[in-house]
Amino acid sequence: MNGVLTGTVGALVEAWAQLRIGKLRVMLSLVGVGVAVAAMTFVIAFGQVSAAVNDQLMEQWNGRPGTVRLTVTPSGQAGSDTPADAQAAGAAALAAGAARGGATGVGGGGAENVATAAAGQSNAERVERAYAGFIERYRISHWATSDTTTLRLSLAGMPTNVSTTVVSGGYGIVHRTQVLQGRWFSADDEDDLSPSILVSRQVLDAMGVQELTGPLQVRGLAPVDTTYTIVGVLKGDGDSACYVDPQTGQEVCEGQLTAMVLDTPYYRLLPPTVERSVPTLEVWAGVGKGSEMETLMKNHFNAVFGHNSAQAQNNEFGTMGDFARTFTLVVTSAGVFIMVLGALGLINISMVTVRQRIHEIGVRRAFGATSRRIFFSIMLESVVATVVAGIIGIGVAIVAMRVVPLDALFNGFTVTNRPPFPMSAALIGLAAASGVGALAGIIPAVVAVRIRPIDAIRF
Repeated sequence: MNGVLTGTVGALVEAWAQLRIGKLRVMLSLVGVGVAVAAMTFVIAFGQVSAAVNDQLMEQWNGRPGTVRLTVTPSGQAGSDTPADAQAAGAAALAAGAARGGATGVGGGGAENVATAAAGQSNAERVERAYAGFIERYRISHWATSDTTTLRLSLAGMPTNVSTTVVSGGYGIVHRTQVLQGRWFSADDEDDLSPSILVSRQVLDAMGVQELTGPLQVRGLAPVDTTYTIVGVLKGDGDSACYVDPQTGQEVCEGQLTAMVLDTPYYRLLPPTVERSVPTLEVWAGVGKGSEMETLMKNHFNAVFGHNSAQAQNNEFGTMGDFARTFTLVVTSAGVFIMVLGALGLINISMVTVRQRIHEIGVRRAFGATSRRIFFSIMLESVVATVVAGIIGIGVAIVAMRVVPLDALFNGFTVTNRPPFPMSAALIGLAAASGVGALAGIIPAVVAVRIRPIDAIRF
């Protein structure tokens, strides 16, 4: 074992010494290899970082992997809001508060809905009651409800429509919602007479506020005249509204005015004349468990509200993972092919070097150097050279990735958690450089081994 290790280290030291002797020729021959490694590593890293950013977008829009989205349209064919064995559990859950916000326990209809008779409830209230029974029965820990509406807010004295999502507190966990300033909803916000709200950066700009340093109040004009408390600023998702400027005739795109409001205090203030739409239930079952949860939710709510009343969609498709693997394979293959072309110059340099060292090789063979030692010493010269070129190329790729403007490339999506440089891309680049170096060194090494010692000494 020690002999093998000593021989390997000795061959590497000898290869490095030979590279230092002919460094100018080797440097010129390795420019193509280094550029190919840098390009391949950068493209693979950019693809993987883009996939990670895309995953952030998908989680913000569709929830974490394994999230099932349920919409219910009561058909009126079922006479009960919940199956008999779940009805009592649902009522008990509502009476206890039912952890309206999922894992955080924020938001929700609370116990006030229990006293409402089923016959006098709206569709939204019936569905919410069924949601509470389902969550209690199957002990769902991560869930959220959401609904879309439009709030008319007074921004710097100007009545402005703001696209708003009415959410429960668990929405932030299911969608991994990130807040740039301020905070996400808390349990204490449920009892506030001024509904807590999170807004986009554009809303603050319209109010003339540079930074949210504390809770900020904004007046709401419709659908109810009240005061909202801004507690946080949402991270941008890249959405923008575009229009044609009548003066210049050019298309102008601006970030949309969006907000999220906590459901419990908001619904409490709505007048009875305002008809609520049925909220959407989202359950995060976990990676690989979305299909099972999708079937469970369909069967449960179809039994409650009638056949085909429930539509569930699982966000686990697996296409992005397959695309990333295919992309990496294609880019790696193209990079290796380019490096092989660049290594042709290294083969020529190595052949010339072997011819110039025939006398040296003959002397070494005469003093007992084995064919194997000669073979590996010549081959390792190419391997060490391409590895050095690969390390330099990887360094260039890392620097390039740090200066790439991801926000601009992803249409304004604010990348707050910039993914680190993927080590797999660096390892692929280094392995490809080593493999190409080994292939480029085989031919010169075979030529060196076939030299007869007596002929080499006479050369």
